[in-house]
Amino acid sequence: MPITSVGSWLPTIDEFKTHWLAVNVALSPSEMILSGGYDEPSLEDDRAALVLVLGTVTAKVNILTSSAGDRDIKRAGIRPRMMQFRQAVGGQLPGSQHAKSLPKTPRFSSSPGLWREAMTDMLTLWTTINTNVPPIAGFAPPLVLGGPYAVAAYTTEKGAMDSAFTAVNVNEQVLKQTRRSRDATFEPIYERLKQYRQAVIGALPVGNALLDSIPRLTPPPGSTPPPTNLSGVWNAGTTEADLTWEELALPNFDYWSIRAHPGPKWRNDEAETIGQVFSPDLSFSTDHGLVASGSMQLFAVFTVVTTGNERRSNVVKVIRP
Repeated sequence: MPITSVGSWLPTIDEFKTHWLAVNVALSPSEMILSGGYDEPSLEDDRAALVLVLGTVTAKVNILTSSAGDRDIKRAGIRPRMMQFRQAVGGQLPGSQHAKSLPKTPRFSSSPGLWREAMTDMLTLWTTINTNVPPIAGFAPPLVLGGPYAVAAYTTEKGAMDSAFTAVNVNEQVLKQTRRSRDATFEPIYERLKQYRQAVIGALPVGNALLDSIPRLTPPPGSTPPPTNLSGVWNAGTTEADLTWEELALPNFDYWSIRAHPGPKWRNDEAETIGQVFSPDLSFSTDHGLVASGSMQLFAVFTVVTTGNERRSNVVKVIRP
């Protein structure tokens, strides 16, 4: 199969390995050796190294997904307290300077910078209110929200929220670096596979059957399938996102690949495969990345045909209410 995505690399290398072994049999007692002494075992070594790199990327994706879920759960917990604080100050200290200084509650999807600013402003204001200097008539500090929920509990929750934002940022950077390492691994392997294709044509006699089965590196012209049309909605009953798409009449259809991306913008090389669907099914349900109220995830369905070619659908955004 040609190389069309990250997931196609190992199957493509396996096709080259199988072909290389057959070529070595045809050339026996000689064998196919590329420049620099690169032979079939060398390709096996490169494949093993790539497996490790791909596994590392998968592990980092899982860590990022977990930390993003933890962040969302914490955001869903602290945000109602921030809204409650605004109501408590407005109700107990109406007309005061404190009521006029209330920070705006950030939207769930607001940037970490806006979240941290609002949380710090709230903590500063709450601490100031509890000093009650100068005293406000009719108010007896400290200010405690229903629950009870005091400033000490908020301070702890704010610290955990700060740490969650930091963890996501760190894990995003680590994943980017890991993907760069993966991509750097692809390039020299691709050049060796390209070189192999050329070397085989020069090494085998004209008319040899193996010349007709040299593995491809790129899809043949006109073989890329059309995209399907995807829809996605939140299902409150199952607490999952329901994805549905249109059927395509393709004689060489293989399967649908379901992929997700945390956003805010979709990138094919960063998307995570979360499932496969085979005909005649045209739906998929998942709670991937949607762990708390306000959590957002991007989804797409890739049409995959038997040649390994694939085409992405439109991207849909699902937000958990």
